[in-house]
Amino acid sequence: MSKAGIKYGKRLTSPDYAAIAENAEKSVLKALGLERPEDLVAKVRPEDLLVRAADVVRQADAEMAVHLDDRDRSMAHLWFYEPRLGLARAAGLTIVGFRHALARLVYGNKTHPLPDVDSNEELARVGEELGVEPVEDAEEKFLKAAPLGYAARIRRDKAVYYMQEAVLALSQPPYEWGPEKIAEHAGVERKVIYKQRTTAQKRHGLHVPRSAKSKA
Repeated sequence: MSKAGIKYGKRLTSPDYAAIAENAEKSVLKALGLERPEDLVAKVRPEDLLVRAADVVRQADAEMAVHLDDRDRSMAHLWFYEPRLGLARAAGLTIVGFRHALARLVYGNKTHPLPDVDSNEELARVGEELGVEPVEDAEEKFLKAAPLGYAARIRRDKAVYYMQEAVLALSQPPYEWGPEKIAEHAGVERKVIYKQRTTAQKRHGLHVPRSAKSKA
């Protein structure tokens, strides 16, 4: 994502995101009381799985709020004031994901085009005009926050998957819990349970659209 006219510092070294993802997934299984994904049915009751998974999601959300904000602020500094190659990969993002993250921070709109300039001086000037805050020790902070935020996102995604499975199990015999009871047990809003149940139903080929129900 380099641009002619911009002088870049040394290319950033990317963390081992494959290993980070693997470790994050293992930590979720441990938190849920599982050794392997296939242990899901045999080892954990769905009402217990629901609570444990919801706790992991809440913790991951809290960590993401901190680390991804730190990542994006230091990433913006390294784009506007100390241009470095390899920012997207070092952040654990695709080029599109990187552009979206930077535009969301700077403009409040992930699809807003990024500035198109031809010199470091002009790029820094645009950053100042947009209110991009300089970050001291930006590289160090970026390389610390990016993998922590990435791991938290992986943990959240995996925990949401298991939470969806628990919601589906509790919605069916022999439990037949309603969304209200499931939401109360998990400590989340009811709309979250509706969404998770629908996602799990679709994954298992059990979802029946409302239009089909009305025709029956």
